[in-house]
Amino acid sequence: MSPAPCTVRPASEEPSTTPTEEVSAHVMSRRTERGLRATFAAAAVMTVIGTSSGPAAAQPAESDAVKQYEELSEQAEKLNDDLLKAQEDLTAKQGELDRANADLASAEQALGGAKADEEQFRGRVDLLTEATFEGARFNQLSALLVSDSQQDFLERMSALDLLAADNAESLDRLGAAVAQADDARANAEDARNRAGQAADDAAKLNDDLGKRKTDLDGRIGELRKAMNRLSSTEKSNLGFGQVKDTGSYLGPLGAANTALQTALGKRGSQYQWGGNGPAAFDCSGLTKFAYAAAGVTLPRVAVDQYRVGKPVSQDQLQPGDLVFYDDGTGNPAAIHHVAIYVGEGKMVDAPTEGQLVDVRPLRGDGHYIGARRVVG
Repeated sequence: MSPAPCTVRPASEEPSTTPTEEVSAHVMSRRTERGLRATFAAAAVMTVIGTSSGPAAAQPAESDAVKQYEELSEQAEKLNDDLLKAQEDLTAKQGELDRANADLASAEQALGGAKADEEQFRGRVDLLTEATFEGARFNQLSALLVSDSQQDFLERMSALDLLAADNAESLDRLGAAVAQADDARANAEDARNRAGQAADDAAKLNDDLGKRKTDLDGRIGELRKAMNRLSSTEKSNLGFGQVKDTGSYLGPLGAANTALQTALGKRGSQYQWGGNGPAAFDCSGLTKFAYAAAGVTLPRVAVDQYRVGKPVSQDQLQPGDLVFYDDGTGNPAAIHHVAIYVGEGKMVDAPTEGQLVDVRPLRGDGHYIGARRVVG
C-alpha cells in the first residue's frame, strides 16, 4: 500500500507550536490540574479537620471523663467498705470493752464478798484456836477427873466434840473463802487488763476510723468533680436519674426470691455511701436489706458477704445469687462491689453515686470475680 499523500495546509492553518512543544504544554496542563486538585483536596481536608477538631477532641475527653468517674467510683466504693468494716471493728471492740468493764465490776464485787467471808471465818478460827489453846489440857482424862457425875462427863465430852467440829468446819470454810478471794482477785486483774487493752484498741480504731472517713470524703469530692465533667449523653448512658429496666424477674421459691423481689422493688432508689435503706443504699447495704426481708442476716460489707453460703460458677447462676466484683486483680480480698443476679445475664444493684438502683448487665465493670448462693 502506498503511503497517504501529504496534505499541505494553508498558512493560516499551520500549527503555532511544534509537536514537542504541544506535548510539553499538555503535560504541564495535566500537572497543574493535578496540583490544583491536590491543593483543593488538602484545603478540604484542613477545612474538615478545622471544623471538626472541637468534637473530635471532645470525644476522648468524654471517654476520659467516664473512665475517671468509674475509676474514682471503684476507689470510693473500696474506701467505703473499709470505713464500714472499721466501724464494725470499733463497735465490736467497744462491746468487748463494755463486757470487760462489766466483768471487772462483777469480779471486784465478788472479791469484796470473798474478802468479807475470809475475814469472818478467819476471826472465827482465831477464836476457836484461842479457846482450844486455853483448854488444851481439857481432854477425856481431865474431863473424867473433874466431872461431878456421869452426866457431867458426857456433857463435857460433847462440848469438846462440838468445839473440834466447829473448828474443823470453820477452817474448811476459811480455806474456801481464801481460795474464792484468790480467784476473784485473778478474775478482777484479768478483767482490768482486758478492759485496758480494749480501751486502747478502741482509741486506735477510732483514730483509724477518722482517717478512713477523711480519705473517703476526699475521694467522693473527686468523684463529684468527675461527675460534673460528664456530658448529658454520658450521664444518660450511665443511668443517671432514670430507671432503664422495669422488667419482671422471678427466682426460686423461698428466701432467694423474697430477697430478689425486695431488691427489685427498690429500683429508682438513690445511691448513698454507707446507705442501709430503706430509701437509699450502697451496694452491700442493698443486698443486706434484701436478704434481711427474707429472714437472712448478711454481714455488712461486700468482702464479708463473699464468705456466706456456697460458691457458684457463672454458668450455674440462679436468680437471688450474690455476684461480686474486685479491682481486676482476681484477689477476693479486693472485692468492692456486690449485686443480686436476676437472670438473663443481668443483676440488680446500687452501683455508685449518681446512679439509681436498677437492673444492669452482669458484666458490670468487667471485674467479675465470683458468686455465692446464700440459701438453697
